[in-house]
Amino acid sequence: MKTCLIIDEAPVIRKIAFRLLSREGLDVDTLEKPAEALGWIDNHGAPDLLVVGVSAKDKTIVDEIKVIRERGGSSMHVVAMIVEANLGLMTRLKRAGVASYLYKPFDREALEAVVHRFLEPERALV
Repeated sequence: MKTCLIIDEAPVIRKIAFRLLSREGLDVDTLEKPAEALGWIDNHGAPDLLVVGVSAKDKTIVDEIKVIRERGGSSMHVVAMIVEANLGLMTRLKRAGVASYLYKPFDREALEAVVHRFLEPERALV
């Protein structure tokens, strides 16, 4: 079973994403802060997909994602949930290992599109 780790400070985002992704057949877990992810990876191994909430106000998030990405390895796909298109932030996130972006607030279709692109590449081609 594919695994997904969701990190976001907002409980409602974690709850909604958890429910939607669990229905997709993923083994999903949630965390509030990126700093908790290193311990989670040490205990459970790297998730197949990491979905992390990003705020332009958080000056440490890019560095935290880079460290998580390095610990998780190259097989872990990282998706950043952002509120607005901020080219500078998006560029820094890309350099830190983020593969894609999901705009908040998201709906089921947007979330599924991101998940299927990384976890079921053959469906993305159809």
